Amino acid sequence: MIDNKNDKILEDIDIWLKNAGYDTIVVKAPSKRNKLCYDILVKNKSSRAVFLIKLFTNIDNLNLDTVRDIKAMSLLLNSKPLLIGLKNRYDPLDDDTIYTREGLPFISLKTLQKIILNNDYPYILARRGGGVVFLDGELVKKTRESKDITRKEFSEKLNITKRTVCAYENENMAPSVQIAEKIKDILDKSAIFRNINVLDWHVKFNFNEISLEKGLSNFETHLQEIIEDIGISSYWYKKGQVPFELAIFSKNWKSVCEDCEDAFYPLLSGISENRRKFNEKFLDNLKTFSELFQKNMLFIVNNEFKIPEKLTACNIPFIKIKKLESVDNEEEFVELVQETTK
Repeated sequence: MIDNKNDKILEDIDIWLKNAGYDTIVVKAPSKRNKLCYDILVKNKSSRAVFLIKLFTNIDNLNLDTVRDIKAMSLLLNSKPLLIGLKNRYDPLDDDTIYTREGLPFISLKTLQKIILNNDYPYILARRGGGVVFLDGELVKKTRESKDITRKEFSEKLNITKRTVCAYENENMAPSVQIAEKIKDILDKSAIFRNINVLDWHVKFNFNEISLEKGLSNFETHLQEIIEDIGISSYWYKKGQVPFELAIFSKNWKSVCEDCEDAFYPLLSGISENRRKFNEKFLDNLKTFSELFQKNMLFIVNNEFKIPEKLTACNIPFIKIKKLESVDNEEEFVELVQETTK
């Protein structure tokens, strides 16, 4: 369990989101050792926008497995990570600032509040040696000229070279926070700052880089071999960080289905080798999760598994592995899953 302070923070975030019209699910970690790669699942009622919120006490003390799973979830759900940091190695995180770690954006709690409640985005990107501000170069130039300030006079006021002023106005260079504030004061125009839409952060992740050599049981290894023979791809969650154990998707899924509202992939799956290992609560969580994010779901079981009668009406297809063994290609796989749901 996370500590009481973090619980209160997540409770506040949930209230802000609900007041702003979002659907949310606050998720409790199964244990202190088995933490999830998200704390709140968020969906905008008025659009298909999906966000994964995760709170970090120290952004310089990251679990790389969690980072990996956040990236994978972001792509699988066509969602965006909203990562909140309380501090870095040395200090609390500054407001209106985006910090990057492992290719992911982190912001302060107050910055998140401003985004949710006021649609007010950060404008500073933290970099080694100090933050920088991205300017609307054309607006800087027009405003400077409207005030009859020459480039030479401007450079002297800022104590920089004319070439640097030119680079700012052409947006070939981003000034430090200190210089940017001086520019804003001289021009008396805060609109020259370009806000950074952290809700539209581009996440880079290669599913093919994940090794499956460790952690798969004999049953799971056999299933993985079947998936590869069919010609589709998979991503395994082996540490209980999400309410599904396996994501299945076409090799060209991202290129053809990213903007498809009713896309078949990704297919989120649970797995059970025998009845004793079957977890009905896990199945309920999988169903809730897939309904919230409108993703297809599947449960793959061993040949001897007896499906409980009360679960046959839950609209989650249960497929025995012998059925998958008879599938030769992706088209047959899709047909099998769709026939099972009828």
